[in-house]
Amino acid sequence: MKIHLTYDFRINTDLLQLRIERGTQPTGLLSRNGKEFVITMPAGVRLEDPRHQAWAQRVLTEALRRRAKEVLPPIVHEEAARFGLRYNRVYIKDVKSRWGSCSSLGNINLSLWLMLAPIDLVYYVVYHELAHLNEMNHSARFWAQLDAFYGEPGRGKFLESKMKAFALDLQRRYMP
Repeated sequence: MKIHLTYDFRINTDLLQLRIERGTQPTGLLSRNGKEFVITMPAGVRLEDPRHQAWAQRVLTEALRRRAKEVLPPIVHEEAARFGLRYNRVYIKDVKSRWGSCSSLGNINLSLWLMLAPIDLVYYVVYHELAHLNEMNHSARFWAQLDAFYGEPGRGKFLESKMKAFALDLQRRYMP
């Protein structure tokens, strides 16, 4: 996923706060103040320059990866325990084509780009992948399992459509 970065770029989601600022130092810096990440660009960086944009993209990806590794595995662990499910490992990946997946070995793979999503959609993706531990397809039984997690018939399909709308909005806002 490529997000066009500018000096007024900010992310303010339930799980991540991030901003980009101009720097005066000769090297870039990724720092953190509580939940907020700050990407300080080196002096002279012009984000209109494709090479500088590519570098900034790598720094953004690293910030998202760090935060995702910090917050997503505990969510999976807590929710799997709540539903009495066992999984193998949680992997955080720079996946652009999907938000998550579940392997036949019980590994839960989550996209670091979930850090841009609202918390209800983060939980939806986690629940979706946990449901795959019992149903490795998208059959009626899968959707029933997902709805059982929520205790509400039709909730899974509703959140699926909300996730698709979020992804389209994300593209419109950040990927010109």
